Amino acid sequence: MAEWSVLFMGPVGAGKTTAIHTLSDIEVVHTEARATDATRHLKATTTVSMDVGVLHLPGNDKLRLYGAPGQDRFDFMWDILLEQAKAAIVLVNHAAPHPERDLALYMRNIAERLGQRPLPLVVGVTHADRQPDRPLSIYDDCLIPRPTCPPTAAYRCCSWMRATGRRCARC
Repeated sequence: MAEWSVLFMGPVGAGKTTAIHTLSDIEVVHTEARATDATRHLKATTTVSMDVGVLHLPGNDKLRLYGAPGQDRFDFMWDILLEQAKAAIVLVNHAAPHPERDLALYMRNIAERLGQRPLPLVVGVTHADRQPDRPLSIYDDCLIPRPTCPPTAAYRCCSWMRATGRRCARC
């Protein structure tokens, strides 16, 4: 039996908690608290520590699912969670005013925190149905090649649909 861990990162409202709830085969442990800052205009609660779930794989293997808080005031958790992660999925809300800036911020933060440590990375583009005319190519400049990792790719995904979430998790 093997175990892996994948970290879901991204801005507030990108779908990290929803993705983990959708994919997990166990009841998700989450640390939601009432949003008290500008986040309250987007949603009532927000993750303040992490979300944790498990996806059971064939052969009794397990994929542990971790969700990082989206607010940068909780970025100390990013360090802790990235340390344990074997791969990361950065979710970006395609309907946000400047989603390419959001992705660029996360890609820079990940690169700074990891240094030369290889970490396979996938970008999941959520809420694409709300901006159907916005091309995925807006993210191309953010998908910086990293010499120690496979190329980063961006996929449209729906965090509440198990099939697309599993596709991102398998990559």
